[in-house]
This record gives sequence, structure tokens and C-alpha cells, in this order.
Amino acid sequence: MMMDEMSAWTDNIHRSLPHQYCWVIVTVLAIACGAIIGVERGKRQKPAGLRTMMLICLGASIFAQASILVVGDRADPGRIAAQVVTGIGFLGAGAIIHGRGSVTGFTTAAAIWVVAAIGVVLGIGYAAAGVLFTLLVVGTLAAERTIESFLCGRCRWATMRIDFDLTDGRTHWRIQEILDDHQVPDELVSFATTTEEIGAVSVRCCVRHRQHRGFLATLAAMPGVRRIVETATPASAQAQEQTR
Repeated sequence: MMMDEMSAWTDNIHRSLPHQYCWVIVTVLAIACGAIIGVERGKRQKPAGLRTMMLICLGASIFAQASILVVGDRADPGRIAAQVVTGIGFLGAGAIIHGRGSVTGFTTAAAIWVVAAIGVVLGIGYAAAGVLFTLLVVGTLAAERTIESFLCGRCRWATMRIDFDLTDGRTHWRIQEILDDHQVPDELVSFATTTEEIGAVSVRCCVRHRQHRGFLATLAAMPGVRRIVETATPASAQAQEQTR
């Protein structure tokens, strides 16, 4: 009896369970799997967070289910999957930002692509495989820092202070835009005013890995930035970084 129940989940549920249950199960799983990946992305303040991932996974599963609804058992899941991949390609390309001497967003684009693939897998009826792939994706994203530390060494965190000219009111917003483009978390950034003419922004960042400190070179080349210096790191911040 237990083996029969397990088989219902490891096999195609469109063939193993009544149709009135399949659509509900697939839809709920698509929303849940998209949400799980979206939460992981959202915690790191990455683009394409909870709502986006939920909609992508749900949309891909709806397309896959639609092919079965229209054609029935004669449906070719490969055709509908090809169309989903084409559409997701445009969405993923929009997540890649190219500018100011750097390219960002590849991980977000890859996450969008794989979430759509999970939605298709769920939509054609392989619930267990979709859940397994979701766990693999979350594990891969969560292990990113561990893998990076193993291959490239641990991050060396430092507090960098950027002094900039306040006479041009646009400099502040240009700096903020550059930090956003490089996906620097808001909690690591602090703006302040030193004098009437000079403002300062303190940023906690890794200065060992080029992909982490790349925004500093972009800021250094920006008109209105006077200097970039490393400042003393508070003991509380050092203790916090030990847990990262």
C-alpha cells in the first residue's frame, strides 16, 4: 500500500491520480516551489524575488497543463517546453544589466530560467521531481558563499568611505544607483554629511574578491567622488561578519 502511494508521487500524477486533484496539486506545488526559491533570493536583496519566482513557476506550469487540457494524453510536453524556454529567454535577458564597465544579473537570469524549468516539470505531472529540483536549486544558491570561500578564499571585509561633492545634488543619487546596480545590500550602506560641501557614504564590502569590490573602481572613476579610503571597522561589525 505504501509503495503504491509513493509511486503516485514519483510517477506522472496525471496518470496516477484523478484529474480533479492533479490540477490543484500541481498549481499549489508550483506556487510553493517558486516561493521557496524566491524567498532565498529575497533574503539577499536580489532581483526577481518572491512574487516574481512564484509567477514564473506558476506560469510555466500553467502552459504545461494547458497542453494536456487541450490535447489530453496525446500532448507533446516537449513542444510546450520549447515555447516556455523561448519566452523565459527574453525575461532572463532583461535581468542582465550591462553598464558602467560591469555586467551583473547572470545568477538572477539563471534562477529565472531554472524556475521556469521546474514549473514545466510540475506542469507535466512529475511532482516529486519538481520538488527535488527545487531543493537542489535552493541548496546550490545557499552554498554559494561556502563554495566561493573554498575555491577563492574567505572574504576580507572592510569599511570603505567614499567622500563626494555635495554641490552637485546628482552625485548622491548616482552613487546610490551604482550601488543598486552592483546589488550592494542596503544594510551595508550608510550615507552621512561631513560638511556643507562634502558628503560621505560608508560601505561594508569584501575587498579580496574582484567581483565583490568592482563597484569601488566604478565609483572612483565617477565625477564628483573625491576619495575612497578604508576606515576602522567597529568590533560589532567584525563580529557580525564572522557569522556570514
